Amino acid sequence: MDGILLVNKQKGITSHTLVEKVRKLIGNPKVGHTGTLDPLAEGLMLLTVGKATKILPYIVSHSKEYIATVKLGYSTDTLDVTGEKLAEKEIVPFDREQVITVLNGFLGPQKQLPPMYSAKKVNGKKLYEYARSNKEVERKPADIEITEMELLDLKEDEITFRVVCSSGTYVRVLCQDIARCLNNEGCMKRLIRTAIDRYSLSQSCTLEDIRKGNYSTVSIYDALSDYPYVEMEDISDVRNGKPLKLDREETVVFITHQGEVLAAYEKDGDIYRCKRGLW
Repeated sequence: MDGILLVNKQKGITSHTLVEKVRKLIGNPKVGHTGTLDPLAEGLMLLTVGKATKILPYIVSHSKEYIATVKLGYSTDTLDVTGEKLAEKEIVPFDREQVITVLNGFLGPQKQLPPMYSAKKVNGKKLYEYARSNKEVERKPADIEITEMELLDLKEDEITFRVVCSSGTYVRVLCQDIARCLNNEGCMKRLIRTAIDRYSLSQSCTLEDIRKGNYSTVSIYDALSDYPYVEMEDISDVRNGKPLKLDREETVVFITHQGEVLAAYEKDGDIYRCKRGLW
């Protein structure tokens, strides 16, 4: 089996645990993922299976949708409710219009500082490894973009919203920032990833579905359909990884044969060089 498996990760397990469970259930050791979710988080994950593990660099998403809930009244070291409390503050009252104004204020391109409790690497070491040793290191703000913000539910001590953002956005940071813009302390209580690019949570399967054999995969051909395809009859040079002369201008093209994706080629001057073979 080769393709992309859309899985609904349950709350309370790590992304690594999910991958291990799927490997055992489908009997295939070649299973990877395109991006993790924290144990607290739930929702859509894209798992690459078989040959699809080789196309991982080409299917890293640019847009993700989440539904998140902010818990007001205190902040934590992890920026979510699983962490140690750092500060508590009596909730300053606010109304619906104030919240909508704050949410809309986050729309557009911006800089965001990665949290210490994250898998982002600094000097070859993950930030959460520094954090667990009570060490704080200098982090560089990352470029992110938020394209949609929508208020879904409002309580005295909780705010639930939907956000569509670029890959690499930390919703935990966003939750804390929203609280502070309302002159409050806050942290993330719940997070559900509802979409990754064109794939939605409604298309996904659960571990129980996989256990019962009730699942299907997105083909490699469909997963890479945003890229240009070059169909070839004689594929001997492609199989041998030789450079190709193609009348194209795109930076990356995929060579296909009878509807099967064979290789990724990248432009290098006047020729295209093989960067990844899918056999």
